[in-house]
Amino acid sequence: MASKTFIVMSDSHGDREIVRDIKERYLGKADAIFHNGDSELPSSDSIWDGIYVVAGNCDYDSGYPNNLVLPFSNFTVAQTHGHLYHINFTWDNLIYFAQEAAADICLYGHLHRPAAWQEEGIVFINPGSVLQPRGEINEKLYAKLVIDDDTIKVTYYTREHQLYPALSKEFIR
Repeated sequence: MASKTFIVMSDSHGDREIVRDIKERYLGKADAIFHNGDSELPSSDSIWDGIYVVAGNCDYDSGYPNNLVLPFSNFTVAQTHGHLYHINFTWDNLIYFAQEAAADICLYGHLHRPAAWQEEGIVFINPGSVLQPRGEINEKLYAKLVIDDDTIKVTYYTREHQLYPALSKEFIR
């Protein structure tokens, strides 16, 4: 398989400009772009053309799906915001969701904290928030994934598209 490149953002909370900026930078260059919820934009907004997007707890438009399960050539991506799985308190429900989806990668948001970790053979990725970071990493971030036959590489970028190297990780598939 040729490698796939994914761009993942989340928790933009009404900042349409950053969604547009990331989309314009990567549309046609990345294999897929994801938004993990809490955009607070209408689901009918043309900004979503070419972006996989799910509902967050601050998205009151019923036009968003709660979850997506997306098969690609030889792997599956499960996407959710995370609030419906109570990720503030436990990872178990998110892990079960990803397992039930037979996912290789599970994208989530909600916590506004960048994270990349592997459990039960599934790589879980939170891109952080492009507007309101929380926790020890006080940087507005999004993530870039490069997936090939053997590895999943995760790197994080600032809103100014500068690499944030401290969070880079690589996982064996």
